[in-house]
Amino acid sequence: MDQSADIDNIISTIENYFDGYIERDINKLNAAFDTENGTMKTPSKSEAGKETFLNKYFKEVIPGWAGQDKLSSEVVASSHLKILNIDVIDAIMATAKIEMKVGDIIYIDLLSIQKMNDQWKITNKMYLVKGN
Repeated sequence: MDQSADIDNIISTIENYFDGYIERDINKLNAAFDTENGTMKTPSKSEAGKETFLNKYFKEVIPGWAGQDKLSSEVVASSHLKILNIDVIDAIMATAKIEMKVGDIIYIDLLSIQKMNDQWKITNKMYLVKGN
């Protein structure tokens, strides 16, 4: 497979993530993420107030995303995905930097994406939240 086909498939994976998140569609989210071993880093604070990060498995996080209240049609219509960068390495792994606007919140995600069983899956995510 040539790199342009890999990039198209990676874009489809990222779009499944975005569409699944704003539509609360667990099938699209499951198509995008490694739900067996994939993780994301979530900002946290220790009891002493020290900033830290927790590892959360996608298999635990995705049902919560899909189970949230549906977004209003206005929020869905104003939401957008911007893929800022994709870097493919040896047609088996990639990194992507994306911006997702959902309501008043802008998420900047750094994604690790790997080809597994001939499908591109998000295997790791860290993010920054901008806005309210």
